[in-house]
Amino acid sequence: RMFEGKQELASDVENPYWMLDNYKMSDNTERFTGSFNVKADITDWWWIGYRMGIDSYTTENSNRIGEGAAVKLLWQNGMLSENSLRFQYLSTNLMTNFNKQFGDFNLNLLLGTATDDTKTSRNYRYGWNFVIPGFYSFGNIANEDKYFVTSQSRHRLVGVYGEFRADWKNTIFATVTGRNDWSSTLPKANRSFFYPSVSGAIVFSQFLQDRELIDDSFLSFGKLRVSWAKVGKDAGAYVTNTYLGSAATFLNDITGYGTSWERGNPILEPEMTESTEIGLELRFFKNRLKVDYAYYTNNSLNQIISPRGPQSTGFIFCSQNIGDIYNKGMELTIGGTPIQTKDFTWDSSINIYGNRGTVKNLPAGTDVLYVTDAQFGGAQAASFNNGAFLGISGYHWKYNDEGKVILDQYGMPTYDASTKVCIGNREPKFQGGFNNTLSWKNWTFNMSWEFRVGGDIYNGTDYYLVGKGMSDLTENRESLTITGVQSDGNGGYKDASYTFDANGTYNLNGAQVSGKEVIQKYYTDYYYREGDNYITKVNSLRLRTLSLGYDIPKSFLKKFGIKRANLSATANNLLLLTNYRGDPESSAAGSGVSGSGGVGIDYCCVPATASFAFGVN
Repeated sequence: RMFEGKQELASDVENPYWMLDNYKMSDNTERFTGSFNVKADITDWWWIGYRMGIDSYTTENSNRIGEGAAVKLLWQNGMLSENSLRFQYLSTNLMTNFNKQFGDFNLNLLLGTATDDTKTSRNYRYGWNFVIPGFYSFGNIANEDKYFVTSQSRHRLVGVYGEFRADWKNTIFATVTGRNDWSSTLPKANRSFFYPSVSGAIVFSQFLQDRELIDDSFLSFGKLRVSWAKVGKDAGAYVTNTYLGSAATFLNDITGYGTSWERGNPILEPEMTESTEIGLELRFFKNRLKVDYAYYTNNSLNQIISPRGPQSTGFIFCSQNIGDIYNKGMELTIGGTPIQTKDFTWDSSINIYGNRGTVKNLPAGTDVLYVTDAQFGGAQAASFNNGAFLGISGYHWKYNDEGKVILDQYGMPTYDASTKVCIGNREPKFQGGFNNTLSWKNWTFNMSWEFRVGGDIYNGTDYYLVGKGMSDLTENRESLTITGVQSDGNGGYKDASYTFDANGTYNLNGAQVSGKEVIQKYYTDYYYREGDNYITKVNSLRLRTLSLGYDIPKSFLKKFGIKRANLSATANNLLLLTNYRGDPESSAAGSGVSGSGGVGIDYCCVPATASFAFGVN
């Protein structure tokens, strides 16, 4: 080790070659999937069908750390953990369909019932402090140094559904659906929930062409569509009850059981999402030019989420129906074939879309909902009541009415460490893609670009590098100048400017320190308190995909009894142009408790990988 014997083992830096021999991680998954379906035609207009599917797998993970590792004290005599998960999913679907033609009307009725059954079984084994060095087994660990836990869960959802479709002359379309589900994860009073949908469309170009008002050489196709839908969602397993945790020793050496960290909610209701859409599809000049526009709303009501709460309640989490998310947006796609000859075709399309999301109706006293635990430099993904769904919470320095930073008596920026505000919105103004395909004889070339305009990203990587003195922002360590305003003692402010020299001595927070320490503390203790210092409004253009394909001539393949074959070469993520000091697609966390996760929070994330592939099909 580089610093062996010079600091505590837990703070040392591990030798990579030693890690290869003493850190062992393994995982193994065995999976089985299958399906069965049968269909019986009772008449030419009535059939009955049945489908069944199964997905079953077992995953085993193991992690072992040898003795003498540079880890926390508890593991320095070795650690072993094993985790096994058994997952079983069974789905069944029984349906019957009626279809009849009555003159110019085509009618269709579908009725059915579906069942989803999910079972999981998990065994977790964890131990530390091996009795005999080099013998890695739970049998080589004392009972007091082992922790075993087993958990099982089961979730069942049963539903009945129906769909009625009608169309007139294949020109006017109407659809009505309805479904009722019964969930095992909701309280008995609320476990049944119904959600319908209605949609309609009219191909108005057919009316115009039938009456010879237009020619299909100009408007080849035109359709107006409208829809409204409601979708229900149940909760996770066992969130309606409060359960006991494992046996433990409490104060005064009393052994007993305590409650788990999550409180049950016996009045939980299903979550509902209502969506509407109106769209227009147009095709011109024998389908050479295509336009598709849609405006939509998507509102999630009575969300089932489990945010962190104050530990003074005795719990950390509790699944609740809190907060409504309102989304609205537009999407436009324009495509076509600018050039088409006997041997050459150029197809091109551009897609642009934008969304605006807001959060309302959070519980009284809850102005901010933290959607993930990912937090760096005081910045955290958050949703703000009556504000941004994809917000970023953090700190701001204090400013006067003229926008100048207020300095304290030592010349440092002032801030309120107890208050976090919205310092950014991670939602882009709009984004989209531009796709082109060129075909010449047997060759096909495709190039796909993606772009983004607007939306904030918190650069946690810069925060980390600044704190370590490794960022170009900290290159000048010889002097630091801070300008702003200070109180003039009469309720106003006066301009102030402080310059700190690395070789000088200054009073900071009542102590005499070197200028070098002042400069360091400014970047480690004050700079990140202004969230805007690490916020970037991002614009980006990415070359997502390049591909080249060749269809081998059938005359050549015929000699070998092959009907069709294709050679292809594909490259992904070749080029990125952006004003952001990193990859705008980085995310420091997963999906989070309400779906937004850590998108827009970058903390030492790995950029998208450039990849190359060659194939024969």
